[in-house]
Amino acid sequence: MNNPQLTIFLDQIKTDLINSMQAKGSYATGRTANDIKIVVEGDTAQLQIPGILQTLEKGRGPTSKNAPPGIPLMIERIKQWCQAKGIPEREAWAIKKAIDKYGTKAKPGLLTEPLSNENIDRRLKPVMENIANELIGLIGR
Repeated sequence: MNNPQLTIFLDQIKTDLINSMQAKGSYATGRTANDIKIVVEGDTAQLQIPGILQTLEKGRGPTSKNAPPGIPLMIERIKQWCQAKGIPEREAWAIKKAIDKYGTKAKPGLLTEPLSNENIDRRLKPVMENIANELIGLIGR
């Protein structure tokens, strides 16, 4: 496997995910985007995507009774989000209570569009052509 080519492919998918977050209004502090990682070990590479992206795409229901607190606490994440969006921090508690009561709306396509077969094929085609050309070059030696 040609790691540089695979890394190029995964970096393009990562960029597509970040662009999708921005287009769907789910990019504020940049923390989630920074948590999208390309991990290369030997001849393998993988794109690690935080689970919150699935929650953003599908939305979430109201907070259940006796739900364990998150780390960091939800109110702290909301305060960071408020700061990034220019919303007064004093609004964070009301936002948290609304999420607890009503959940959040889904943002369809945020994750599934960048990871669609069509996008994967579009991004993979030039990478596979480069790998094929490199193999042809090696055979011709």
